[in-house]
Amino acid sequence: MMIIDGHSHMYQTFAASNKLKKSVKEIEGFNINLLLKRLDEIGVSQFQTMPQEMTRIQGQWLGSNELSADLQQSAPTRVIAFAAAEPLDKQGVFNRTRLKEVEKAIVKRGLKGLLLTPPYGHYYSNDKQVYAFYEKAVELDIPIYFHHSHMFGSPKNCPLKYARIWLLDDLTIDFPELRFNVEHMGYPWTEELLAIMTRSSNVYTDIAMFIDPYGSTARGRRLLLARNLDMAREYGVLDRVLYGSDYVGENIDEYINLLQREITYIKQGLNTDMEKLGYPPFTQQEMEGLLSKNVLKLWKLE
Repeated sequence: MMIIDGHSHMYQTFAASNKLKKSVKEIEGFNINLLLKRLDEIGVSQFQTMPQEMTRIQGQWLGSNELSADLQQSAPTRVIAFAAAEPLDKQGVFNRTRLKEVEKAIVKRGLKGLLLTPPYGHYYSNDKQVYAFYEKAVELDIPIYFHHSHMFGSPKNCPLKYARIWLLDDLTIDFPELRFNVEHMGYPWTEELLAIMTRSSNVYTDIAMFIDPYGSTARGRRLLLARNLDMAREYGVLDRVLYGSDYVGENIDEYINLLQREITYIKQGLNTDMEKLGYPPFTQQEMEGLLSKNVLKLWKLE
């Protein structure tokens, strides 16, 4: 069974804007061959990685677009790298410079998608100032990942009002061709997201942070995942739910261990929890969709 990590920040770390790593040469101990060998050992064929820009409010990046492109170039068939952007600048004005940079990263350097994080950037995803980024994504035929869910950190840095799922409904109306993934099943507004997905076939979601958040056994979170997956099946959108680790960092052993724990749970523990709660177990086809096939549809790589 093919396995793909459809949401991670592998080799991306936080840094002040003037200390960003822009090349794999700047990563101490970088060894893509070792990482790929370890991934082969656990049956993972590809992984997605992306930076995150949080300069408008917090003044920092997680990784960089330049590094993201260099990571993909180190293993083009195995690494699926995205760009990131703050659509508004520090004055709350449309960030034309960043839009041009994103377009260059996609067209010239081959990045495969874009991450937007409205709660961290303090903007609403249906703000018309942001629409140029959606228009560009449709033009370039790339997916957008949205962080539209619960956030860690102080309320001042990431107000929940910018994360509400219903804000995305306008995008499905105004941009019916825009493919996007709502990270973390839009928690805690999962059912609201599933209702949007039912009407909009280009909307996907991932289960990142539901299995093993920060090394926790996360028993309650896993049972909630089982409930949410059964609900996705009832809504008829299970074929647009994908696996992602949301790993942040540069430690190969830590990353592989996380993947092993989560993949083992999906293959061996998920159906136990599904049946315990009275839900039908995953079929082989549904399991394959969750672990690889659904994300390939989102990326148009199937």
